[in-house]
Amino acid sequence: HSHQLQPPDSPRQLDPNTSPAAEPSLPNPSSAPPSQPVLAPNEEVSTSPTSGPRTMGLAYNTYLNSSKIYGCKTCKAHLANHEDIISRNFRGQHGKAYLFHSVVNIDTGAPNERNMTTGRHVVRDIACRQCKETVGWKYDKAYEPSEKYKEGKFILEAELLCNVT
Repeated sequence: HSHQLQPPDSPRQLDPNTSPAAEPSLPNPSSAPPSQPVLAPNEEVSTSPTSGPRTMGLAYNTYLNSSKIYGCKTCKAHLANHEDIISRNFRGQHGKAYLFHSVVNIDTGAPNERNMTTGRHVVRDIACRQCKETVGWKYDKAYEPSEKYKEGKFILEAELLCNVT
C-alpha cells in the first residue's frame, strides 16, 4: 500500500486546480502584466504601502511627503505641507487660519466678492475632495494693492485641520 501513496501525481494535479479558486489573480500568469507574478501572494499586496486602500473616492488623492502635514479634520485626507505656510496671522469663520502657497485634494467653489477685514476680495470656498467638508477659501483677487500677495493663495482654518504626521 505504501507504494501507491509514493507517486506525487495526485498532489501535483490538485495544486493547479485549487490554487486559482483560492487566488483569482493567478489563473493564467502568461496574460497578466509582468508585475503580477511578483505580487501573487495576497498578503503582500494588501500590506504594500503603495497599493493603499482601493476605495472609490481615494483613487486620485495626492499624498504629501513632509515632516508635518495638515489634513482634513473629518477624514484625514492630506491638504497641505507645514512648509507651505506663508502666514499664521489670519482669522477665519472658526478662529485661527493659515495662509498657504498651495493645497491639494480640494474642490473649489464659485467665485464670490467678500468684504473682509483687509478690504474687498474675490474668494472661492475650498472643500476637501474626499469628504466634501469646507476647509477654507482661495483668494482669486484682492482689490487693495497691499493685499495682492494673497491672490492665488489658500486659507485653511485651523479648527478644520488635523496633523496627519
